[in-house]
Amino acid sequence: MTSNEVDDSAVVAAAGVLAVLDVPGLIMRVRRACDLSQRELARAVGLQQSQVARMESARTRVDLPMLARMLALAGYRIAVLDRHGVEVAPVPADVLRDNAGRRMPAHLDVRTSTDVPEAALVHTHPDRPNPRARYHHRPQRDRRRAGRGPGGEPDQLTSSGLARLEQSRRVERRRVVQQRAAALLTTDCVCRDECWTCGRCTDVCTCRCE
Repeated sequence: MTSNEVDDSAVVAAAGVLAVLDVPGLIMRVRRACDLSQRELARAVGLQQSQVARMESARTRVDLPMLARMLALAGYRIAVLDRHGVEVAPVPADVLRDNAGRRMPAHLDVRTSTDVPEAALVHTHPDRPNPRARYHHRPQRDRRRAGRGPGGEPDQLTSSGLARLEQSRRVERRRVVQQRAAALLTTDCVCRDECWTCGRCTDVCTCRCE
């Protein structure tokens, strides 16, 4: 499919959405909610009164951005709902990208740069920079999804989400260190080396200073 065909299909899809909506009725709903005459609504969105009149009588087509501007005057917005009536959110804007700043394939699951696939460990490229992110191809993606069980597919990883995760990990590491330090001051710690490695008393540790 060419880029022109994609653009054309997007236009057709937008027109289809507006065909399903009762656009004249929505425009009148906005005017009632905001107590606006046709002239006042036209002035608010940069149109002529005659254009609003033709929109309300379905004699002219309203594009999606203009309808969104009108609805926003009354605090309304256009939303996409799934078959159960739950609003569908768009993919976040800050999803992880490759080294060239391009988005990863939207239908695949993105993995962080530290989640290295076996193939990358075997076929190394020391002359190339480490990728910021990778993605699971369909077979591996499907196996990982099957292991998670039902519950819907999560969004791709985002930069802000990873930053929050790392922050929570730092907080947890700090808490563990402070807890262990306090225990050392109040007890004679005889923890095994494994306890210090995993950050807590192991099952065979008799100290239990954690």
